[in-house]
Amino acid sequence: MDNEKSTINATGTVTPIGNTTNRTDTHNTIDKAADKVQPAADKAATAAHSAVDKIADKVPAAAEKVHSTVEKLAEKVPATTDRLVGKAHDTVEKVSSKASVVSEKLSQKAADLNVAYGRLAETGRSYVRNSPGTSVLVALAAGYAVSKLLGSRRH
Repeated sequence: MDNEKSTINATGTVTPIGNTTNRTDTHNTIDKAADKVQPAADKAATAAHSAVDKIADKVPAAAEKVHSTVEKLAEKVPATTDRLVGKAHDTVEKVSSKASVVSEKLSQKAADLNVAYGRLAETGRSYVRNSPGTSVLVALAAGYAVSKLLGSRRH
């Protein structure tokens, strides 16, 4: 608020309502109170402005700290990612190596089983050629035993 006084010229008549002395005293009291309050209001405004300036001065420093922290994290992310990728590759290599070893062992066992089956089949053929009658009797007995084991029982 400006404390400047201005002059207003008016023409016409004003009819005062009530006692003009009381109105003037009231206006004077209000003006005195306003004069007393004005310095306190100015002081409060100055203090608020100073506090805002202090906070505004701290904002760039805080923003710089945040920016610095973000950049440090951004620098660490690729290194961490590379380390994790390296470990993942190592794990895949180990699993692949173990799978290859197991696959080779299974292939060897399959070949051994094929050889054993071939020998068993050849032994069976030679037994049937050497004694066909006994082979037929053994086959009938085996068939009968299997039918009794798997057949349904009626009570």
